[in-house]
Amino acid sequence: MVFQRNKLAAAVGCLLGIGGILLPLAAPAQTPDIRVDVTGSNIKRVEGEGALPVEIVTREEIQRTGARTVNELLRYIPSVDIYDQGEIASNSPSGSGTATIRLRGLSETNVLVLLNGRRLPVNALYDSTGAGAAVDVNMIPISAIERVEILKDGGSAIYGADAVAGVVNFITRKDFQGVEVTGRYGISQEGDGEEWGGSVTAGFGNYEKDGYNVLFTIDYLKRDPIFRKDREISKSVDFRRLDSGAPEGRSSFAPQGNYVDPETGAFTGGSVQPCPPENFNGRCRYDFNASILTLYNGADRTAAMLVGNFKINNDLKAFANISYAHAEDHFEAHPVPDFFVVPSGTGLIAGRFMQGGPRITDRKSDLFDANIGLEGVTKYFDWDFAIGHGESHVKNSDRNYYDANKWADATGNGLIDPTVTTNDPAFVESLKVSPVRDGKSKVDFADLRARGQTSYSLPAGNIGWAVGTSWWKESLNDTPDPLTQAGEVVGSIQQSLVDASRNAYAVYGEVNVPIVKTLELQGALRYDHYSNASKTSPKIGLYWTPLKQLAFRASYTESFRVPSLKQLYGAQEQGAGDITEDQDCVLIGLEPGCEVAFFQVNGSNPGLKPEKGKTYNLGMVTDVGPFSATIDWWRIDKDDAITTPTITSALQQGLFTRDENGRLLVFTNLQNVAQSKTEGVDVDARLRFPGTIVGNVTIRDAATYYITQATREAGGEWADFNGTYALPRWRNVFSISTEWQAWEASLFIRTIDGFIDTPNPWTASDPGLVEGVRKVGTNDQWDISTAYTGFKNWRLSGGIINLWDKTPPYSRTNAVNNQYEQVGFAPLYTARGRFFHVEATYTFK
Repeated sequence: MVFQRNKLAAAVGCLLGIGGILLPLAAPAQTPDIRVDVTGSNIKRVEGEGALPVEIVTREEIQRTGARTVNELLRYIPSVDIYDQGEIASNSPSGSGTATIRLRGLSETNVLVLLNGRRLPVNALYDSTGAGAAVDVNMIPISAIERVEILKDGGSAIYGADAVAGVVNFITRKDFQGVEVTGRYGISQEGDGEEWGGSVTAGFGNYEKDGYNVLFTIDYLKRDPIFRKDREISKSVDFRRLDSGAPEGRSSFAPQGNYVDPETGAFTGGSVQPCPPENFNGRCRYDFNASILTLYNGADRTAAMLVGNFKINNDLKAFANISYAHAEDHFEAHPVPDFFVVPSGTGLIAGRFMQGGPRITDRKSDLFDANIGLEGVTKYFDWDFAIGHGESHVKNSDRNYYDANKWADATGNGLIDPTVTTNDPAFVESLKVSPVRDGKSKVDFADLRARGQTSYSLPAGNIGWAVGTSWWKESLNDTPDPLTQAGEVVGSIQQSLVDASRNAYAVYGEVNVPIVKTLELQGALRYDHYSNASKTSPKIGLYWTPLKQLAFRASYTESFRVPSLKQLYGAQEQGAGDITEDQDCVLIGLEPGCEVAFFQVNGSNPGLKPEKGKTYNLGMVTDVGPFSATIDWWRIDKDDAITTPTITSALQQGLFTRDENGRLLVFTNLQNVAQSKTEGVDVDARLRFPGTIVGNVTIRDAATYYITQATREAGGEWADFNGTYALPRWRNVFSISTEWQAWEASLFIRTIDGFIDTPNPWTASDPGLVEGVRKVGTNDQWDISTAYTGFKNWRLSGGIINLWDKTPPYSRTNAVNNQYEQVGFAPLYTARGRFFHVEATYTFK
């Protein structure tokens, strides 16, 4: 505690030395009679708290954080689950370079991301399990954002599918006049991870006076990568230097070629080429963290947006929104590792062909989104109509891979020696292939909405209402190279072709009823129809204000998520295996001790049903003088969750049969066989002290605490993952800020709870899975920023992220389990270290 107080004093001293502290983290006051759109409702209302928990992050708050991308901004919002794999992983075919949003302990596919209240296409490349089938928020320019609205409640009754965990709505700037030019620069204390960029925003026309307003924004970011070898925690995959209990982590696929017994698959201890003593541990080893792999990916992103509003007459307005983003990413992985057939020793080696050079992926991503529409006002109601098209296009171009058909013959016949670098270069090149994976995800839509208030009123006021209908079409075309589809590329994984689409429509209605002066009822009902499923989603909420300074809210929502197109229409694959476990033998009607060959059916499932969710929320809102706070308890129960069952689970559910040839088929392809429940509490408290000696001071503390994050398969017991690997029980953001004359400054302390260092859950029948397991410590990061606006038309700002240069806490699970990144820490943090950034903005008016 003494150390924490000393750090706080030092940070405050630093802040006072460079300026003051930023504006309060509170939304600016609204004129009471102005009604606006707020995420979570189709009915316009006076902005402020309501029956549903909605967090609003304003443009001023975004500027204070110093975030240069949307992904960085999300770290300052404790209700958002941080899982930064896209920025860390450098060899994920679909995920590298992307960023998605997770809420409430559920996956990114359960969060609906909107731009100005309308859907965006999901990333064009994602896994066959459906992971990654979400909007890549790295493609949204942060300079164009006016505010971010986060509905922390199920939203299917308002927005349709994909909103089980909530909705994140990015609202762009409007009615800006003038030209604003911004330049940014940042660099880590180690001299790497350098980034620079800027934006230009131009707005023309005053809507009320001139009858139009047009805003154009273009944003650019260029970032150099940080390599694993350049940070102590990740410089070697042999983590025994940090953890005596860690196993040898270096790869057995060594350039020297380790001989393998083809009968047993065991290593003999010998190698084709002599192994350097420092690399030998039972067999020759290769350290893949020691050279080219990145710890924090580079970036080259450009995004532009055009927003126009045009007055046709006093009762009719036309609008148009067009956005385009382009990103280029370059990733390098180590030269091809594989089991190679050779004409010496046992005839089989685990090797790595160094002469071929690193495997390279150049990824190009484009996001296009456009919509146009009309807004009208009649005597009785307002209405709006819009049509739009969105498209995500991602192309991965690979190099330094090999044709498996040619490769095996070349190594087996001795035409090429995979353990040396002196083979005929021309012959090596003749074996190479350059696979290309091209994906397009599209969404087309049309929607019509009317809303207003009843002509008659209750004693407490008028009833607000909204009705509407939507139509949309989704399509996905994911086309890997033919050799990749056939699984015949050495150094790559097999990927399937998907070409699918579906149409859907919805009708919905919503009411807001002032029952009495202090009690408001919100209700909504939406019917969604897809070709393979239909669902009606209700929502009901209550907002009670027994005192002017105190209010209570409660809501119940039913939500659903339709399976992604790849989950439904991707390829199915079969793999051979043997059933030998006693319980599995009994389940298929045989005696214990059997040994039966079977074929395992994996992949997509066109019979998948929607996942269904029920969300409960109870909250309190208070505002007493300088103090205001909200506290919300929430719970999400999810049924028919899509998962890949184990062999035993599939047999227990009867998911097996025999084909016409008598072969036993066990179906472990995606099934609606899981349940989940997540429960937690959100707290957000603020203290404001206007007119102090250091300006208008605001202190804020916001936290999300998880009570449970549990899942189970049908017939199984609950397994609670809360507090295990990468699923901390709580996250907290503390800030102190002030505005003093022309100075602004902020201090943020972002804290993430520790966790038990295992991917295994808590279960009632086997508590030993987590008992005695090492604990990863709590991590906090301090960030400071300051800004000066004393020069006419200028805003100068700068800051330090990770003020105390803290390294992420070491995680053995991440270090040794090759299902994870093997950088030595969970993807809740970054090992970038202390980072300095500056920004200058000039506004022409």
